[in-house]
Amino acid sequence: MRRRIKLLIFGVAGLLVSPLILAAMLERSSFKGEGVFVGISQFLSLLPGAIGVYLRAAFYWATLERCDWEIHVGFGSFFTHRGATLGKNASMGAYCVIGYADIGAAVMMASRISIPSGKRQHFDDLGRISADPRFDRVAIGPRTWVGEGATVMADVGQDCIVCAGAVVTSPMPDRALIGGNPARVLKCLEGCVSASETG
Repeated sequence: MRRRIKLLIFGVAGLLVSPLILAAMLERSSFKGEGVFVGISQFLSLLPGAIGVYLRAAFYWATLERCDWEIHVGFGSFFTHRGATLGKNASMGAYCVIGYADIGAAVMMASRISIPSGKRQHFDDLGRISADPRFDRVAIGPRTWVGEGATVMADVGQDCIVCAGAVVTSPMPDRALIGGNPARVLKCLEGCVSASETG
């Protein structure tokens, strides 16, 4: 019964944001840019409480590359690229900024987390500074927890814990406790394969 009520509220939220969804879809089909999408995302990020959560969920469900309807995007949080994906029951706190990211099911992110579409946006293939940004897709595996203020610029495996303030600049394995700047595996959780074991 509770899920049916949530689905009904989600449907109403979808109707309320339908003009914004239409505007974002028209931009996608007509232009290469994402200015309208980002502007709407920023606007919706400022709506407080449960109303804001449902309106953001409805908008992203319709406009991201892939997004489940059962998500939680907190106040002040928004996506900068429509190419992102967000799995079922994924949640993020306040003031998160997410670029090209594949966020798995049941990922839990605290507040003020940044996923800036990789770590080489302003460099070309030869490592020279370039005016044309390049965006890498960053993946966070299912059931991973990301702590307050972390910056994630490389893939993180499933069932991990990323400590508050960590700066992830290289890929991390499954089932690991990750922390530091630059981040490293602090402890292998049950079933973890450390870098030394993989060669």
